[in-house]
Amino acid sequence: MKIDLHNHSKYSDGVLSVKELLNLAKEKKIDIMGLTDHDSVFGVDEAYTYGKEVGVKVLKGMELSTFHKGQTVHIVCYFKNNVIPKIKDYYKINIDEDFLFKNSCIVTRGNMYQCILHSNPDIDHTLAQQMISDDSPCYIPASKMTTEEGIKLLNNLGAFKILAHPTLIKREYLSEILDLGFDALEARYPKNKAGEEDFFKVEAKKRGMLFSAGSDFHGDDKHAMIGTSTLNYDEFKPIIDKLEIGDDF
Repeated sequence: MKIDLHNHSKYSDGVLSVKELLNLAKEKKIDIMGLTDHDSVFGVDEAYTYGKEVGVKVLKGMELSTFHKGQTVHIVCYFKNNVIPKIKDYYKINIDEDFLFKNSCIVTRGNMYQCILHSNPDIDHTLAQQMISDDSPCYIPASKMTTEEGIKLLNNLGAFKILAHPTLIKREYLSEILDLGFDALEARYPKNKAGEEDFFKVEAKKRGMLFSAGSDFHGDDKHAMIGTSTLNYDEFKPIIDKLEIGDDF
């Protein structure tokens, strides 16, 4: 069984649409794939549904962008029961994603505001503005977020937090970043240097963390092909146990 927990689509900076990505995953004999677009979860439901059609199970995730002492730190995260909290669930409103992404895959306050009004004719302008304000419970700042703030946000959502591509983090910062409270370390990654996978596994074990694997597929020449770095089922089982998902999702 091949499980790849770090991949991107056009909903962030990937090249392929969700369906193209799932078709490629099927071609590469991926059994379980995580969709982890940067700071976006808008493609996960489409991926999950289409994955059932093509026979690839999909974990709904995200890659949250944070920083620590000037060092970029990305957090791949997944959610219990494979369910992601959404603004439309919190406010009990409709979100027409075709309208939202009609002109761009990037979500701004402006196009979200227009989408809320378009999708919910009974909502007035004042309430729509409140939903996208800084005080909204569903608001995540677009400005830089510290890793500590990101961990706190994800803890409030009950998320499973994986430190992405630790090989790209300056080694002098790695220990203090891990001490912020991650659940797993992406120990298996295409750009690892010799011996790093074993090193990262030891670091994870020391802290009582799990280890993960991901190809960080984008579909361009700078990143690896989907399926380059994967887990087998025995390695993946502790993660789905933590997510309380079970094998049939």
